Amino acid sequence: MSTSKMIVLFFLFSLNIGQAQERCDCNTILDSVSEDIEVNSASYAHQVIEYKREKEYITHKKQIKAISKRITSQKECMGLIQLYLSFLRDQHQKLFLTDEYYPFTTFKDSLSVKSFIAKNVENFSLDSDNGPDELIGNWIHEGGKLEIQIQKNKEKGRTHIGVFKKPYSYYGKSGDLKIEFYKNESDELLANYWDFAQSPSIYKVTTDKNRLSLGRNLHFYRSFDTIKKDEEPLKNETYFDVLSEKTNYLRVHSFDYSNKITIDSIIASNLPKIKESPNLIIDVRDNGGGSDLSYKELLPLVLDSIYYKNPISASIWVSKDNLKNFEKEKYQYGVKTKTDSINADKRIEELKPYLGGFTPGEFWVFQTDKLYNEVKNVYLLINRNCASSTEGFILTAMQSSKVKTFGEHTSGTLSYGDWRELKIDGLPAMISLTTKKMTLIDKSDIESIGIAPDVELDENSTSKWLDIALKTIDN
Repeated sequence: MSTSKMIVLFFLFSLNIGQAQERCDCNTILDSVSEDIEVNSASYAHQVIEYKREKEYITHKKQIKAISKRITSQKECMGLIQLYLSFLRDQHQKLFLTDEYYPFTTFKDSLSVKSFIAKNVENFSLDSDNGPDELIGNWIHEGGKLEIQIQKNKEKGRTHIGVFKKPYSYYGKSGDLKIEFYKNESDELLANYWDFAQSPSIYKVTTDKNRLSLGRNLHFYRSFDTIKKDEEPLKNETYFDVLSEKTNYLRVHSFDYSNKITIDSIIASNLPKIKESPNLIIDVRDNGGGSDLSYKELLPLVLDSIYYKNPISASIWVSKDNLKNFEKEKYQYGVKTKTDSINADKRIEELKPYLGGFTPGEFWVFQTDKLYNEVKNVYLLINRNCASSTEGFILTAMQSSKVKTFGEHTSGTLSYGDWRELKIDGLPAMISLTTKKMTLIDKSDIESIGIAPDVELDENSTSKWLDIALKTIDN
């Protein structure tokens, strides 16, 4: 290749790197998004209208609106919308970037990824000032490779920023923005964490002397010496094991419907052994949920009565837009016969009287066709990654007097569901807008809080939880 051609290619590449971010009118986009949320979101209707939190919401919205007038890029606007949505504790209602945002088809295309990041990520000079703010300074992710530096930054509504202290593969260079910190309307510190695909997530921030936590799963430490040591990960599979003459162990890693056949067959093939022992440990740690049908064969093992209540009632928020969407999709799922079509039409007609409100929820009583009373004690191992239908299983199991839970609070991803896609005009993104609220039988609100275990265990010694449960059983 001639020198002149190389110069031209270098110039074109440099020009692409230096391009400005895609611009947008974030203030107008935010108005449109907030209008949709206020009219159609079940979590808004529940948490703002029913909880009478309009004043707090207005304060939050004014804060977000003020920031929206200071930003002009699509990326910044998408982060701000995620921050707006964080007022509602709804783990299913989030902003997602669409494929059109990315000018490449795979993140293995390192040259295109570098160009994309250079175009879309703010870069700052490193700052050696370390105090007196407890956030300021250098932090290391618990994985040991990602190092960030947190600095004060009052631009665009922020209080601080976290930037790469040194390059991280081709996903970012020194000084590239990784985390933005904000104070919300309740004076709580929130973090907008940009993952390596430049997708934003909002977390509550907690700090102590040596650890910075974003939510419950992202942890940074002051030095390598204070990093929590990696523990042996849980097996990502469903299996059965005999631990002793008196105790069996059943690991269920997922309630995805595709795993139902595995769960059912393991229970069926090991049922004689299960019935021979009085104690059963069911380990559902890191089980993110799936289908309620997947845990049906577990219920005869955990329940102490053939009758049990569904611990959750579901109510649909019937706005005009939601009703229109239900009408459009009524034949898409599970409709195979003429009777199915008639029932689908009937369900739509049953929604219409509740236009502008929630449908009534009921706590149905169900009956299982069998019980395994030979199993006297059931011990559930649960953790922060138990979510959605797994939490439904835990709540159902906790109705039984023979069930005891060990571990930590679950995810708290249960209160809302049945989301539909809300496209955002002007942005390569969509929102998973939830249309259904779930009410627990005891009226508690566990969204983003989770189900509390009967016996709380130390999060820093998760590899010992099974041994602790076994000692409890032995005693």
